[in-house]
Amino acid sequence: MAKEVQTICPLDCPDACSLLLTVQDGKVLSLRGDPAHPFTQGLICTKMRTYTDIIYSPERILHPMRRVGPKGPARDGAPRFERISWEEALRTVAAKMRVAAERWGPESILPVSYSGTMGVVNRNAGQRFFHRLGASRLARTICVATAKAGWEATMGRVVGTDCGEMAKSDHIILWGINALSTNMHILPFIKTARARGAKLTVIDVYRTRTAKIADEFVAVRPGTDAALALGMMRVLVREGLIDQNFIDSHTVGFEELRSRLEEYPPGRVEAITGVPSATVERLAREYGRARGPFIRMGIGLSRHSNGGMNVRTIACLPGLVGAFSKPGGGIFQMSSGAFGLSMAPYERPDWSPPGTRTINIVEVGKALTEASDPPIKVLYVYHCSAATTLPDSGAVRRGLLREDLFTVVHELLHTDTVDYADIVLPAPTFAESPDIFTSYGHYLVGLNEEAIPALGEAKSNYEVFSLLAERLGFEEPDFKEDLWDAARKVLDAPHLAEAGVTLEHLREKRYLQVPISPENPFAEGFGTPSGKLEFYSERMAALGMDPLPRHVPLAEGPETQAAGEGRLQLVVPPGHHFLNSTGNGGARNMRGEGEQRLLLHPEDARARGLREGDAARIRSERGEVCRPLGVTEDVPQGVAILAGVHAARRSRDGKNVNELTAQRLTDLGGGPCFHTNLVEVKAAAAASL
Repeated sequence: MAKEVQTICPLDCPDACSLLLTVQDGKVLSLRGDPAHPFTQGLICTKMRTYTDIIYSPERILHPMRRVGPKGPARDGAPRFERISWEEALRTVAAKMRVAAERWGPESILPVSYSGTMGVVNRNAGQRFFHRLGASRLARTICVATAKAGWEATMGRVVGTDCGEMAKSDHIILWGINALSTNMHILPFIKTARARGAKLTVIDVYRTRTAKIADEFVAVRPGTDAALALGMMRVLVREGLIDQNFIDSHTVGFEELRSRLEEYPPGRVEAITGVPSATVERLAREYGRARGPFIRMGIGLSRHSNGGMNVRTIACLPGLVGAFSKPGGGIFQMSSGAFGLSMAPYERPDWSPPGTRTINIVEVGKALTEASDPPIKVLYVYHCSAATTLPDSGAVRRGLLREDLFTVVHELLHTDTVDYADIVLPAPTFAESPDIFTSYGHYLVGLNEEAIPALGEAKSNYEVFSLLAERLGFEEPDFKEDLWDAARKVLDAPHLAEAGVTLEHLREKRYLQVPISPENPFAEGFGTPSGKLEFYSERMAALGMDPLPRHVPLAEGPETQAAGEGRLQLVVPPGHHFLNSTGNGGARNMRGEGEQRLLLHPEDARARGLREGDAARIRSERGEVCRPLGVTEDVPQGVAILAGVHAARRSRDGKNVNELTAQRLTDLGGGPCFHTNLVEVKAAAAASL
């Protein structure tokens, strides 16, 4: 007889949904959203609706394997891997690590991981193992580090007004977020607000699915969001549409900001952003006069060379109008600062030897091809398809092809990265692996208990690192505790205990809210040094940075010399059916997403002699790809769009979009510049596709 099992979605998405899995005879038949969950509300995105395609994919890795052929994608049909036992796999990996540590030092070993699962225990299971080993440390900045740094410069604590408050708002701005594809569970709150007369404005670099359902779409040039925010602030101050009482009581640096705003009259803002000056003024007035203005800011606008400043500047807007004290007003980008998990006792950073080098995940391509003191000799990749999702994938691929590099890949499916592995280890899906989950889109902690037994010989990160620790002779008791003991350790924080957020309570209730005011998480002050929202940041000044918000031209953008060569600003936003590279193994996801196309404005296509469906060659300073062309007025002139991280093995030219992106770091937080790319677009031979 079929039964329903409650779980939490493991994907790197702000919604962290509660899912109900229908299970019969040890098999997942279907998934649906949990109607009792206050954020999920019974809804489920297309990525998870078809997740059984991934659980039972013909490309699922079910047994440990060893390389028997050359590294790289198979081209001649010959076998690349042979099945081996877990014992042989573990013994081989441990031996390679031991030899590398003895010959080149433990820093010759590099872990690469990110968010293939958001389960707290399994996502972080490798930390204490690699710290104990003395391996090179990895700065995991690939997603939110820049947004977090920009937000902290203005707001301090990384929390925001709960998105449920949107339902009370009369003017909602979705700034740089395609919510229909990446944050769909805020849509019921928006629908409620609009039914009460609220206006929905979408600000983005092209007309997304979400922009098409908005009351107004404002197209802003990539990387110029700070200038638009500054132009709005100038109008707000000039016309007295500010809350002086809030400014005086809860902010610092207003007079300095007022002086800076003189540099951003609407005419100059139009020249920078492409937003007409009349629109800048009207948008500011609507925001300033709103009874409860709410901004939901996306993370994508932080993935520019000036991304930290973009976030910092937009975060100043609610401080000018006192949005936090208005019902339905506020701002949200992430909630991750609310959970306060006790991670250090679990991850044991104190085990990492002093002075151990840190390699930024954005620069893994450089580390694999250029590091020499010591060189990287063992690479361990888990819950991350490094060959697909990291920037400058050509450099990453060249590093992975090194014959002297021993690569371990712990993975669900046969990804691009698996093609380069020496040892492949089978991983379970979330349906097969217990864990606890937080969110960066709401304030609920959730819990998974496995719904079905692990398929094949799949083992979780937690189990594998415990087994490797045993093979390497690590005697610390940490490696002998079970997963739920580790979960208790992570939840062992006084503020969580006081709110009843314990493992035992989670097992009873399945999800619990952390202690925070959803209406105004800043009611008791901001987490800045001053305790106030900081228009002027002393911390940034101390770092030799501009202490005030400002627009900083992109490293590769319209204001650089290379733009004069007829190049376009390439943005690589998420797909609708993929989450980063997740979804490439699901048959219905791939059919829904279709073949990746380059989207251009009709005038840009005409200027290059291109028509709908033509083969287009897109080239940056890093590499080139060929894609069929889509011509649409949804994309402004001067901009090119390549949506979704399609695996190279799924593309006709055998390359993915990250061939074009750079290992350049952002202004704050050391994050990636995925959207800061100038590209040349030309016709290509049809055979290139």
